[in-house]
Amino acid sequence: MKANRLTLPLALSLCHCAAALPAHYRKTTIPRYTMSSLHSKANPLNDQRERISNDKIFFIECGFGNDSHGQSSTKAAVRACRNSIEFNSIPSIKRLIPDGGYDALKLDVLLAVPPKYQAGLDLNEVAKVFPYGDVRFEVQDGGMVAPSGIAIEKFGDENDDMVVVCASVTIGH
Repeated sequence: MKANRLTLPLALSLCHCAAALPAHYRKTTIPRYTMSSLHSKANPLNDQRERISNDKIFFIECGFGNDSHGQSSTKAAVRACRNSIEFNSIPSIKRLIPDGGYDALKLDVLLAVPPKYQAGLDLNEVAKVFPYGDVRFEVQDGGMVAPSGIAIEKFGDENDDMVVVCASVTIGH
C-alpha cells in the first residue's frame, strides 16, 4: 500500500513538471511545426505561431514515455505523446471550433527531455503522432535518465541508460 501512495504523486509530478515551470526555466524553444508543412516536405522550421491563449484551450493532457534500450529520446518522446492523447476522443470538434473542425485545431506540445539526449530528438518523427492540427513544440530540460540495469548491444545500447521523456499536450483553437 505504501508504495502505491508514493508512486502516484511521483508520476503526477513528473508529468506536470513540464507545464508548471515558469518560462525563464525553459531552456530551448524549438521552431514551430505544422502538419501541412510536414506532409508537403516543406521546411517546417519556418512556420511560427504564438501559444494557444488560455481562453481557447479545450484541454491539456500529460504523459510519459521511455526507451529502455537504445537511448532514443525520439522513441521516448513519441511514446510520451501517444500516452498523452491515446485515450481521448473529441467528436464535437466541428461544433466547438468556429472555423473548420479538426484542421483548425492547435496543439502545443511541451517535452521535458534529459539534456544529455536532446540533440538526438527528431521532432519530425514526434509530430507524426498527431493525426491533425497545427503542432507547435517546446523542449525543456527535464525527463529522467535512469539505469535499465543492462546494456544489450543488439538493441543498440551504448550504455544502460533508460531515457524518460514527459509530455504536456495542450489542445485548443
